[in-house]
Amino acid sequence: MNKALLPVALAGTVLLGGCATYGNGGLLGDILGGGDTYGYNGGNDLERRAAEACGREASRFGRAEVTRVDQQDRDYLYVYGRIDTRDYNRDEFTCVYRSDGRIVDFQTR
Repeated sequence: MNKALLPVALAGTVLLGGCATYGNGGLLGDILGGGDTYGYNGGNDLERRAAEACGREASRFGRAEVTRVDQQDRDYLYVYGRIDTRDYNRDEFTCVYRSDGRIVDFQTR
C-alpha cells in the first residue's frame, strides 16, 4: 500500500465509524436490517408499528426499550417497556396502541 494513502484510509475509517452502528440506528444497521424498534425485534408489522409509536412516546422521558407487545384483540395492542431514567418510580411504561395508529393510553410506573 502506498504510504501517502494511509492517512486518507485511516480518516475514512474514523469518519465511517459512526455510521457502522448496528442495531437501533446507523447506516449499516438500517441496511443490514438491524434497525429494530426500541429493542423490540419480533412480531408482525402491526406489532412493530405499536412498538415504534409507544417507544417514541416513552423516549420523551429518557431512553426507552420495548420489552413486550401483546395483542389483546383485533384493534388494541398493549406495549410494555422500560425507560432509563433517574426516577426509579417511573422506570417502566405501559402503552395501549389502537390499530388505526393512535395511542389511547400511556402510563409510567
